[in-house]
Amino acid sequence: MYKKLYTTLLIILLSTSFLAAQNIADIPIMHDGVERKYSVYLPVDYQDGMQLPLVFNLHGFGSNGFQQTLYTAFINIADTANFIVITPEGLIGSTTFATGTHWNSYFGTGVDDIGFLNLLIDKMYTDYDIDLSRVYSTGMSNGGFMSYRLACELSDRIAAIASVTGSVTNQQLDNCSPPRAVPIMEIHGTSDQIVPFNGIPLFSPSIPNLVDFWVNHNNCATPADTIMLPNLNTDDMSTVDVLKYKNGDEGSEVWFYIVEGGGHTWPGGTIDLPNAVTNRDFFASVHIWDFFKKFVHPNPAAGTLVNNENILLENIKVIANASTQKLIVSSGSEDDIKTIQLWDMLGRPVFEYRSSTLQNSFQERIDNLQTGIYVVTVETTKGFFTQKVFF
Repeated sequence: MYKKLYTTLLIILLSTSFLAAQNIADIPIMHDGVERKYSVYLPVDYQDGMQLPLVFNLHGFGSNGFQQTLYTAFINIADTANFIVITPEGLIGSTTFATGTHWNSYFGTGVDDIGFLNLLIDKMYTDYDIDLSRVYSTGMSNGGFMSYRLACELSDRIAAIASVTGSVTNQQLDNCSPPRAVPIMEIHGTSDQIVPFNGIPLFSPSIPNLVDFWVNHNNCATPADTIMLPNLNTDDMSTVDVLKYKNGDEGSEVWFYIVEGGGHTWPGGTIDLPNAVTNRDFFASVHIWDFFKKFVHPNPAAGTLVNNENILLENIKVIANASTQKLIVSSGSEDDIKTIQLWDMLGRPVFEYRSSTLQNSFQERIDNLQTGIYVVTVETTKGFFTQKVFF
């Protein structure tokens, strides 16, 4: 069912939004000896040295970062609210349910996705000097599951999380004991056929019970402040009740959006998924950012500068000559350079070099570059090396 849902989504998105792909590029990184990928979106007014918030946008089971980017339209909000969006890729693996790209949120493969996402925080700290006290995670379905795992196991780095159509397994909840109160937001449809609102016996709790867990953990005041969102679209066969539990420890809150009649969908999403109700009374992405921006981590873990993976820094040298617009790359050890890519600060590839033979040096003039900061990715026989350069 997961695979069919997201295969349909992929076909629709690729046929209608191909041009958007030109602005989002997959960037490789090595973790646990495996090549992983992620994309980064910087707001239009970004300048080097800005310490901006970071939002993880995690895709669902069988989906990918490209689909998640287009479906949620977070990059449009990032431009006006001035935050960075990182959209990583899950690995393909088999679970009890199906085979596809997914996050290891207490079911499926034993991939260390906690370690991978933790590495990406340090990578964003290295490349963009992000504000480590304002790192957030949201996700659709399995991406929501993974966001909850981050709240449980990486609460020293994640300021708050928001799950859309996601949940937790019973095992995950039994093992969840973060040392601080974590602000939580859950958006869920009562007619969700993939992650049922009433839970799955012996596998996952009901969504109200999940919310109650976090209300109790954060020591929020009860009862909740309850409002009904205006029914702006009377054709979407759904309405929305919002429960806000406030005054938790460390200023935390828990927000629960109950989408009456809603399906396994992202409210306000850019398309209507087949055979599932999409609520059009609010745009989930906007409300998620409104939630995130309220919270600053009281004591975030320090960042670690990440220069490269599996390569000693002195083995690779990258020089950008701004006056001649020449890019110079050399390897001090052996002929091991395979590919060289240059990306602008919006994650768009502007230059690529590939050779049929390994080399230990490269230099070439790159014409028509605008003055600014770029990221160089060098693939060698040992892994990937990345560095910021100025032209």
